[in-house]
Amino acid sequence: MIRRQPHPKPSIVTKASHDNTSSTLPDHGARRRMAKRVGLLTGLVALMTLGLWARGCAVPAGPRPNIIVIVVDTLRADHLGCYGYQRSTSPNVDRFAADALLFERCLSHAPETRTSVAAIFSGFLPHETYVPALQRAPDGLEMLAEMLQSFGYQTLAVVSNYVLRRGYGFEQGFAVYDDKMDDFETIRPVPERIAEHTTGRAIELLEQHRDKPVFMWIHYQDPHGPYTPPPGYAAQFRDPDQPPRLLKLNDNWTGAGGIPDYQQRDDNRDYHDYVANYDGEIRYFDDHFKRLIDALKSLGMYDDSLIVLTADHGEGMGEQDYYFAHGEHLYASQTHVPLIMKYGEMLKGRRSDFVQHADLVPTILRMLELDPNPAYPGRDLRQPMPAGRSIVSELHPGLPERPTQYSIVVDGLKLIHGVDSKRYEFYNLAVDPYETKDLSDNKTYAPRMGKLKKKLARRAGEDRLGLRVERREVVLTDEEKRKMRSLGYTQ
Repeated sequence: MIRRQPHPKPSIVTKASHDNTSSTLPDHGARRRMAKRVGLLTGLVALMTLGLWARGCAVPAGPRPNIIVIVVDTLRADHLGCYGYQRSTSPNVDRFAADALLFERCLSHAPETRTSVAAIFSGFLPHETYVPALQRAPDGLEMLAEMLQSFGYQTLAVVSNYVLRRGYGFEQGFAVYDDKMDDFETIRPVPERIAEHTTGRAIELLEQHRDKPVFMWIHYQDPHGPYTPPPGYAAQFRDPDQPPRLLKLNDNWTGAGGIPDYQQRDDNRDYHDYVANYDGEIRYFDDHFKRLIDALKSLGMYDDSLIVLTADHGEGMGEQDYYFAHGEHLYASQTHVPLIMKYGEMLKGRRSDFVQHADLVPTILRMLELDPNPAYPGRDLRQPMPAGRSIVSELHPGLPERPTQYSIVVDGLKLIHGVDSKRYEFYNLAVDPYETKDLSDNKTYAPRMGKLKKKLARRAGEDRLGLRVERREVVLTDEEKRKMRSLGYTQ
């Protein structure tokens, strides 16, 4: 069995949104060129107005909950028992979910880690935060850690994915940003931190900083590929009597039509073996999730903490002939993620309405009795979501071989638009949650598809932040370029 070896303040709108009813999505390259022409003025305005919204907000009175946000990399919702999976991948997450509020239909805003994380912690959409491929978070983009730090929270982070290391802007607002990665993937020469060590460091920090309200972000790398759980984990999910299903071995990072090169273990081509290893990684994470929950209980923090468990994105498992990868499509396999929230006895049950990652920031602020910026597209997750609400996901990879895509979901209908190909796909998620039947040529759905085209163009044309002129390229060393190339981010 192969194994990894150890070794202040909500931002304010700086640019009015506009109503673009054209069904053609905006040319963001042209918009960025225009932004450069007005860059200095726009940048000054953004800097002057940023944060004004919260200056009138007082520090919340009375006890404040600890806030623990756990983001699990590449975790599909439908591979957890509490979401209906038949294999026992997640007994500890399942027990936590039974004591919490579970959202059955949470959508990520991007199928890539840094783009998704930027949306989770800023509360804005990817085309507004603009954090694709090799970009860092733009200057002036306020994150949740900064807001909570300004209200007296101890801000702590433990990250385990190489693309979240210092220098990309995600460390802003954190008093402690622990990105030490002494473990290494076995197939790629990429640093990471496995769940055992991630949990151990998180517990150490919680023990050291329990004297003040804590905001902690824990980013687990498992079950991100390559799928190499410790011995014994994958075997729990492999049926020896099941005949192999052989796939093609691709010679690059893509999962289109076969197994991407960074996932390949020797000449193993069996689909079922890779799924068993993915499930084994989830079970491995689940064991250490229990350690974290037990520590919160022993520290007396479990019942007075808002605990959020989600994933940055999912993973293709053969849907649309796409295997063991992400970052290339906006199908449900890559955007449907778990979202489970617990706060004492206040959050319980299950919800089936569609929600999104952008709902997290306004929800947390409202739970602290703060008034969120009205520019946020998200809503308070404690309230039912209204009919007709739109949820947008985006793919802005910044790479020529990965074209820009948008999707929008409204009342269970989903439109996917390939900007470069000008192609549309249309699905009814109520009867086809895995998007197996494209209805874009179905005349019965033509009126509703037309409405979604206009709504998507309007949403994609909004820019509540106006911060793109402030983004900065990250200068990589030759070694970093090699590692990023192995991750599939550069050629």
